[in-house]
Amino acid sequence: VTLEDFMSFTDECNYLGEKIADLKEKIKMPFWHGWEYFFKTEIIKLERQLYLIKEQEVCEQLTSTKTTNTISQSLLIQEN
Repeated sequence: VTLEDFMSFTDECNYLGEKIADLKEKIKMPFWHGWEYFFKTEIIKLERQLYLIKEQEVCEQLTSTKTTNTISQSLLIQEN
């Protein structure tokens, strides 16, 4: 079970963005001294995951646009 099973694209991006921001704040807190490496590693992992999710969304939009354009061109050719 993954986040995608429960969240929309926007919800997932917001969740990951908030989690990244939270970890960046924790790095600055004295209470979490000694955990910097762990937090930095988690931030890098989450930023990569967020990037891949956004990249996938862009690819899906481009594919959808390309398909729509192909159908539109096809219909135009058939009309002529």
